Amino acid sequence: MKKIVLIDMDGVLVELGDGPFSVNKNKKGFFLNNKPIKGAIDAFKELSKKYDCYIVTTPVWSNPHCWMEKRLWVEKHIGLEAKNRLILTHHKNLVKGDYIIDDTKNHGVDKFEGEHIHFGTDAFLGWHHVLDYLLY
Repeated sequence: MKKIVLIDMDGVLVELGDGPFSVNKNKKGFFLNNKPIKGAIDAFKELSKKYDCYIVTTPVWSNPHCWMEKRLWVEKHIGLEAKNRLILTHHKNLVKGDYIIDDTKNHGVDKFEGEHIHFGTDAFLGWHHVLDYLLY
């Protein structure tokens, strides 16, 4: 049985765009129109060969378009089959997994029972560091 890897979207798979997040997060189209972080899509596909990968993200509750836009972003950039691997939650610690790749400790990441791979820190500055750790 494959180990489970949970991967955050905002700041891990997805660039958050220009300007302050707090201002833009409520704009229609904000979540759909952001670009993937360099290496993120290839890393997701590579990790999926060895692990059971899911995308676990917290929607912006004040932006009802966010829910749909995150789902459409996954389909657009990762593929239609990945939409079934999207989990929207405010409590990431309630999702079972061996690893969570997230750029914060928010939304239950600090209580996650598996290992937190803290994306963007010195140890996991980019996707190549994450792949080195999980694949080699």
